[in-house]
Amino acid sequence: MLFILTSIEQKLTTKQRLEIETRLANYNIPVQILQMVADRCECRLDASVSGRDLPKKPKLSILLTRLNDKAVMLLEQIFLDCHDSFSNFRFAVFLSSMYSPLLHKFVMDEKIAGESGLEYSFDVGIYGRSTEKLVAIGMQNNDKTQQAADSKSLRKFLSAVKDLRAMHASMRGAYYSSSYGYHDDNPWRLARKMHTYGSDNEKAEIRFFDYRDKIYSEIKSH
Repeated sequence: MLFILTSIEQKLTTKQRLEIETRLANYNIPVQILQMVADRCECRLDASVSGRDLPKKPKLSILLTRLNDKAVMLLEQIFLDCHDSFSNFRFAVFLSSMYSPLLHKFVMDEKIAGESGLEYSFDVGIYGRSTEKLVAIGMQNNDKTQQAADSKSLRKFLSAVKDLRAMHASMRGAYYSSSYGYHDDNPWRLARKMHTYGSDNEKAEIRFFDYRDKIYSEIKSH
């Protein structure tokens, strides 16, 4: 199912919509990500609650009912069909398990300048809500030819991390994910060689992940 849909194709039957909403309700999708999807689909998402003895935010199942059909179908493409073109949304949701959306703001397809003045493109940029300072970045290998992440790609990522750390002292995490594995199956070898961590008191967490069969798996250091 393509995202470019006609006005007729953007309508779901009650049964179709309920089935999609039921499946999506099993995912821990932050309100901010839902809002981004709603904005893309020209839908106003009301995330407020009313009445007594209600939680601070509505359940995901309730929020899904407030979206239009177009937004629900886009969520289906992102999280159920796992279209490559929307992988940044999935990566942001995965990183939200490490950085609370209540305390952090997530920005997609972010360009961030390092100490050298160069700008780097990342799939996800994470900022502190109260400070608005850069906290973490996420980059993916979604090679169109479905090639494993090679040393060139990893060097580019690690060099960017080092440059950004020199400029943004608040940055404490950098995450790389590959949908097609790693060329030498040990990205940590290159990471250690390039010494990107900083001093012991200022270490930035660097982690590598595989994304396969709709699951993120960490590549452990060895």
